[in-house]
This record gives sequence, C-alpha cells and structure tokens, in this order.
Amino acid sequence: MPLNLLSKSEGLPPEVQQQIGKLSHKMLILGFAAFFEKLEEGPYLRTFFFQPSEGSLFSKILNKEEELAGTLHVESVRIERNAGLIAIEVPREDRKVIRFDSCLHGLLTSPQTVDMQLPLLMGQNTRGDYLYADLADQPHLLISGSTGSGKSVFTSQLIASLALFRSPKELSFTLVDTKKLDLVFFEDLDHVSSVVREVEDLRTALTDALQEVRRRTELMSGYARNIKEWNTLGMGQKLKYKVFIIDEFADVMQQDEILWAGIPKKDRPTSIEMLVKQIAAISRAAGVHLIVATQRPSVKVISGDLKANFPARICFKLPTMADSRVVLDENGAECLLGKGDYLYKISGSDMLKRAHSAYVTTQDIAVVTAQYDEIRRQYVST
Repeated sequence: MPLNLLSKSEGLPPEVQQQIGKLSHKMLILGFAAFFEKLEEGPYLRTFFFQPSEGSLFSKILNKEEELAGTLHVESVRIERNAGLIAIEVPREDRKVIRFDSCLHGLLTSPQTVDMQLPLLMGQNTRGDYLYADLADQPHLLISGSTGSGKSVFTSQLIASLALFRSPKELSFTLVDTKKLDLVFFEDLDHVSSVVREVEDLRTALTDALQEVRRRTELMSGYARNIKEWNTLGMGQKLKYKVFIIDEFADVMQQDEILWAGIPKKDRPTSIEMLVKQIAAISRAAGVHLIVATQRPSVKVISGDLKANFPARICFKLPTMADSRVVLDENGAECLLGKGDYLYKISGSDMLKRAHSAYVTTQDIAVVTAQYDEIRRQYVST
C-alpha cells in the first residue's frame, strides 16, 4: 500500500482500511490510479473519496460499479465525480435504522424548517444529517420505486411531517388510493378532506381543484403573488394549502383508459393525466400541490410533459437502468439498496443526490393521527 494512502487511512478500523486497499488496487487494474483522500460514514453507507493521480482519466472508472462491487463482495456500489475527486459509495454491513421519532424531533426543532411553508421530512443524507425540503418551493413531487423499495413508507413520512407542522385550519389533504392499501391508514387524520378510491371521483376532485386554483389566482391578482403573501395581508379568509397525494398513478391512468375505451376521444371527459398536468402547471402560487407516486415508471405513465411540471423527483430502487432514466434522466436507481434508500433531484438543481428514508410503522402513523395536535403544542411551547 502506498505511503500516502497509509497516512490518510491511519487510525481507521481494519475493515475500512482493507476496503480502501481493495478499491485502490482494483482501480489501478482498471487503469485509474488514485489515492485515498477521506471517508464519510452515514447510517447506510461509507463514502470513500479518492484523489485521481495526474493523467488518470475519469472514463476509466465511471460506470465500473459492477467491478468494484465484486471486489468488495457487496450487492452494489455507486460511483460519482465530486469536486475533482471520485466518490465511491459502499453499503455498510451494520446498517442503522433511521428512527422516525428522531427525524420528527429534528424537523420540529430545526432552524432550517422555521421559515418553510410546507416542510417535508426526507430522512437522512449519506452523512447522517437530517434532510428537509419545502414542498412550496418544489412545488410538486414525483416518487417512483418498485415493491418493497420504501416508496409507500416514504409517502407516509411526508404526510406525517406536513400534518405535524401545519394544523387542519392551514392544510388539507386529498388522498387518492385506488388500491385501498396504504393511504387508508391516514383516513382519520383531521387534515384529510377526502379519500378517493374511484377514478371518476378523482376526476371530479381534480376538476374542482383546477377551478379552485383559478378562483384563487383571480382573487389574489393585483394584491399578492402567492398564497403566503395573501394570508399575511388580512384581506379576508385565509386560504388553506391543499395537497393531493396520488398513490399508484400508473394504475389510475390505466383504469381511466379502460373506463373510456371504445368511446371517441371527442366525447370523452378530460383525462386524469391532462388534469394533473394542468394543475401542476399553474397551481404553485395558489397553494395547491401534488405528490404523485408510481411503481411502474414507463414513458407512457411519466411523459416528458408530466416530468417538466414535476422538477422534484425521488426514485427508490428500480429494476433497470431504463426505469431509472425515465424518472431521473440518469442511471443509478437500479444500484440502490432498497428499504428506504433513494436518489433525488429537487427544483432548481439538476444534481442527483442520495438519501435514506426513516422507517415508519403503522403504530407511528396511529400516534401521529391521534396525537398530532398535542405533539404540535409540545414543540410550539418549547
């Protein structure tokens, strides 16, 4: 092992030093000479940063995930460029469970969330820092992931965090669960204005939402640029934030298509897909937001037009590189670990990042549903 490699890895556990040595050796075999620079450890991963030697070509190591995973005897690794270094993300054998209650405590006490309108609890990043985003800035979220990847648990995490941060007077949910499996756990939450189980009922709800967006836009015209400004003016009743959460969007679209098959297009009502696109395009300022989830990310379900209106995208483990590209426009989701491990892009940035969702149990959901007001008062008082 080179002397400079030893000096940087000195003091690290033997297991980690062994991984550094194997990675360095394998990269050299692949024609990419690099020296260990630093290590970052999080709940799921160790990220090894290597400084390329002069003349090393990044093309020699990028897209060599399978080779490095085989060298370390792990299920997958992820390689990316990071400020002139090569970052190699390696799964830990001793992965830690990300506790939902700890994440919620962080959300409700963090200075990062104080000025957010609709804070979303996103779990932890690869270093183990708590991660948050403001849905109002996104303003719509597209989530994809295969069965068992953590998509449904993550959606529960988002609902819980929004409900704890905003009261039913400030925020309402419309939950769309045509499979009647996951979102039904939140039926008793006071924030939930309706639970939609049938496609025709969803068409009605989306049509009403589109009319409400236009009404709000006209109401605010000349007085405020968005719902936040309007609510601070005191010119009338404050407007609620409205969040639509549509689970299994591919199933919804398929049901919609079957429902009207054989009917001439000119005689059909506006499709679910078109209503979603229209709302997504104009609803940000009006305080109406969409969170759409699907486990089948085909180009038919997630078209280019739809993605254009969903700049914030979250992708859990998917079967193939093609599936990953449909959602993220990049490979990577096929190499994830499952069980809450995800890649994401947020509005205003094309940079792909990795994070891990908290583990949410049905008991956690029951506590939030029954005691959200008490929990909010506890943190407001402190």
